[in-house]
Amino acid sequence: MRSSIRVNAGAFGDSVQEYLHLNGYTQKELADKLGLHPKVLSRKLRGSGNAQLTQLEVRRIILALVHWNVIATQDEVLHLLELAQMRPTSFSADEWQTPPLSLLAMEHAQPLPPGVAGTPTGTIQHNVPVPTTRLIGREWAVERLLYLLAKDDMRLLTLVGSGGSGKTRLALHVASELIGTFAHGVWFVELAGLRYPTRVPMSIIQVLNIKPSPSVPATQSLITYLRDKQLLLVLDNFEHVIEAASVVGELLAAAPGLKILVTSRVTLRLYGECRFNVPPLDVPDPGVVLDTAELLQYGAIQLFVERTQAVEPDFALTAENAASVAQICARVDGLPLALELAAARIKVLSPEQLLERLSGARLSALTGGARNLPGRQQTLRNTITWSYDFLSPTEQTWFPRLGVFTGGWSLEAVEAMTQYVSANQEGTSDDGSLLDMLEQLVDNSLLVRVPMAGGHVRFTMLETLREYALEQLAVQGELERLRDWHACYYLRIAEAAELGLRGSQQLVWLSQLVTERDNFRAALQWLLQRARAGTRMSDAFSFELGLTEAIKEATGHRVVSSAAASGIRLLAVELCLRLAAALRPYWEWQGYLTEGRSWLEAALAIPLGDGVEETVLAARAKALSEAARVVCLQNEQTRAEELAEESIALWRQLDDPGGLATALLHRGWVAHVQGDYEQAKFVYEQGLQLLSPQSNTWLRGQLLLYLGAVAGFTADFERMRSFYARSKELFEQIGDKSAIADVLKDLGGMSVLEGKYTEAVACLLKSIKLCYELGHKQYVATGMGMLSFAVGMRGEPEPRVASIQAAQLGGAAESLQDSIGHTSWMSSHPIIQVMIQHVSARVDEQSWEKALAEGRALNEEQAIALAFNIGKGTLS
Repeated sequence: MRSSIRVNAGAFGDSVQEYLHLNGYTQKELADKLGLHPKVLSRKLRGSGNAQLTQLEVRRIILALVHWNVIATQDEVLHLLELAQMRPTSFSADEWQTPPLSLLAMEHAQPLPPGVAGTPTGTIQHNVPVPTTRLIGREWAVERLLYLLAKDDMRLLTLVGSGGSGKTRLALHVASELIGTFAHGVWFVELAGLRYPTRVPMSIIQVLNIKPSPSVPATQSLITYLRDKQLLLVLDNFEHVIEAASVVGELLAAAPGLKILVTSRVTLRLYGECRFNVPPLDVPDPGVVLDTAELLQYGAIQLFVERTQAVEPDFALTAENAASVAQICARVDGLPLALELAAARIKVLSPEQLLERLSGARLSALTGGARNLPGRQQTLRNTITWSYDFLSPTEQTWFPRLGVFTGGWSLEAVEAMTQYVSANQEGTSDDGSLLDMLEQLVDNSLLVRVPMAGGHVRFTMLETLREYALEQLAVQGELERLRDWHACYYLRIAEAAELGLRGSQQLVWLSQLVTERDNFRAALQWLLQRARAGTRMSDAFSFELGLTEAIKEATGHRVVSSAAASGIRLLAVELCLRLAAALRPYWEWQGYLTEGRSWLEAALAIPLGDGVEETVLAARAKALSEAARVVCLQNEQTRAEELAEESIALWRQLDDPGGLATALLHRGWVAHVQGDYEQAKFVYEQGLQLLSPQSNTWLRGQLLLYLGAVAGFTADFERMRSFYARSKELFEQIGDKSAIADVLKDLGGMSVLEGKYTEAVACLLKSIKLCYELGHKQYVATGMGMLSFAVGMRGEPEPRVASIQAAQLGGAAESLQDSIGHTSWMSSHPIIQVMIQHVSARVDEQSWEKALAEGRALNEEQAIALAFNIGKGTLS
C-alpha cells in the first residue's frame, strides 16, 4: 500500500465528524493528533479543492478514534475503511492482532478476508470513566504526559497542583488516550473516600477484581498479581493517604511492567518519581484589550464560556461582556473548578454582577457546584480547606502569614517577617527550618516557587488561596499587625530604592521596584485605609524603619532621625505619604504618571488635624513636592505651583534645608514651563545656596541642570553649556546614567534654539538610546518630541522630506506621551509654535496629518527604529 495514494473523502469525512461530535471531541483535537492544521484537516475531510486524504491519514484517523475509545467494534473500523474505499487489508495481519485493534469488540463482524490472519478476540481492559465534558486548554499537557509515559524508564508520574486545578480531569483524559496500549489494561483508583492509608492496597485490589487470600497481606497479593503484568494504574487524590507512598514504591520495585500515574496536591517523594505541575488555565491580561476571537484562544475563557452555555444556552462572548469575562477568569486565577463554580452563577447574575461579587469576596461567591461532585468540590473554600487540613500545626500557622504578600515575595522578605514574628514572641517555624517550611508548602501546592534571573527564587500563591490565607490570619488575630509590618517593610525598600535610582546600581533597584510593584500597591492601599481611620501603626515601624543617614539625605527627612529609636507609634498617614512620595521617581521612570498622581492625591487628601508631629508635616511636605513634579509633567501648572508653594512653606516651617531645596527645584521647573525665567533662576539659585558643596551631589546636579535650561531659554548659551557640563560631571561621579541622559536630552533641545541642528540631533539620539536601554519611558517620550523639532529645523536631506520625518517623529512622541499620562508643555511655547509652523508650512496639510498619524501608530520599539533610521550617520 502506498500512503501517497489519495482517497475520496465524502461519506468517510461525514462519519468521522459525527463520531467526534457524539463523543465530545473536536476536529481541532483530531488535527493536533495528526499533526495537521485544523483548517487543512477540515478541507481534507470535505474533499474541497485539491485537499484529499491519503490512505496513511485514513489509517491514522481510525487509529486515533480507536485510541480515544470512540470506535469500540471491529465492524466500525471495517465500515470506515469501506467508506474511504479502502480494503480491510489496509491494516496488516500483525496490526489486527496487536493493540489497539486487537482489543476491539466483535459484534457482527464479517469474516476477515484472506491475508488478514486471525480475528481480534480481546476485550478492552479498563475502568476509566467516560468524561461528560471535553478537556479544554490542556493540549500541551496531554502531549507532554503521553510522551513521558511512553518512555521505558518512566514508571511513576505525579500530577501535582492546587485544589481545583483539574488534575483528575487531565489524568482521566490521558488514561483514556492510553487504553489499548497496555496489555493488561488501564485502571483508575479513586482514593478520596479513604480514611486510612492502610486501605490503599485493598482499594487497588478491588478495582483490579483480585480475589485476595485472607492469609496473605494485601500488598503481597498485589505484588503477586502485578509481577508479570503490563498495566497502568491511575491513583487519584493521593494527598490525604500520602503515608501509603511506600506501597507505591514496593509495587513499582516488584512489577517491572507496571506504570503508575498519580494525582496529588503533594509529591510522593519516591526515588524515580517525576513531578508534573498542573497549573491553572491560561488567562488573558485584564489590562490588555482583546477582541472576542483573541480571548477565545485562552483556555480559561473557553472553559468559562462552555460551562456557562451548559446552564445558559443562549450565553455568548460578546464585545459588551468580554472585558468582564476576562476579569472574572483572572479573579479566579484560571482554576478550572473556580471557573465552573463561577459559570454556574450566570443563571442568576450577569457577568458584570458576578465580577462585582468576585471583587469583594470570591470564596463566598464560588459555591454551588454540581451535585455529582465530591463534597470537597462543592465550594472553592471546601477545596482549599481540604489542603489546609493536611498541613502540620507550624505550616497552618505560617501559610496564612504569607497571605500578606501580593504578587510574590522573596526569601529575604520571609526571613524578615520571621525575625519580626520571633522578636514579638509570636512563635517561629521551630518545627524545622524556614526553608523546609516553604518547601512543604510548595509540595502541598499552596505556594508556587518561581525561578528568577541570576539564580534568585521568589514565591507566590494564587489569589484565591491568598484570600483564604487572609481569612485564617484574621482568625489567628495577626492580620493587622502583619499587614502593618508588610507596609513598613516595603516602605523601607521604596525609600532605599529612591536613593538607589540615583546611582550606579539604578537598574538593579529599578528591577526590584518592578518586581515588587504589587506589594507596593497593597502597602499603599493598606496605609490609606489605616490613615483614613486615623490609626497609629504597630511596633512594626520601629522594627523595620531605622533610617540610614544616606536615606535621610535622599528623602529629605532630617526631622525623623530619632523616630525609630524613640519607639514612637507613628500615624499611618505619615507612612502613607512617605511611601507615595518615595515611589514617584519609579512611577515617572516606568510611565505610570496617572497612577502615581492618584496615589499622591489620595494620601494628600487625608486631613492631618491640629498638633501633629513634625515627622507627619515632613512627610506631607515631601509628598506635596513630588506631586508638584507629576502634575507639572501633566501640564497643569497652576495646580503644580500651588503644591510646590505649600511644600516650600512647610519645609521653611520645619527648618529643613534638604527638603526645601528639593521643593524649590520643583517650584522652579513650574516657573520655567510658564516662561518666567527670572523666577525660575531665583528659586534654583536659592536651592543651591541651601546645599553645602559636599552634600547631596544628585540634587546639586539637578539644580545646575535646570539653571542651564534657564540660561538656554534666555539665549545665554555659554552659561548654558557651562551649567550642563558641571551637572553632567556630578551625575558621572555618582553613576546616574538616567540623569546623564536627561542632560543630553536638554542639551539637544537647547541646541535647537541655538541653531546647531546637527549637534541637537546627535545629542538627542544619544539620549534616546540611553533612555531606551534604561527603560525610562518619560525621557524617551520627551526626547522623541525634541528630536522631531531638531530634524524638522535641520531640513536634511531636503526640507520637504525633513518635514514629513518631523511629523512622523512628532506623532510617535504624542503617542508615547499619551501612553504614560504625560502632557507636553512644549507645543504651547511661543518658540516651539514658530518652529512647528515653519516646518509644517513646507508640505500640504493632508501630507502633514498623514505623517502625524503614521507616527502615532508606532509602538515604542518602532518609534526608536524610526528615530535612528532618520538620524542615520549623525552619530558617526
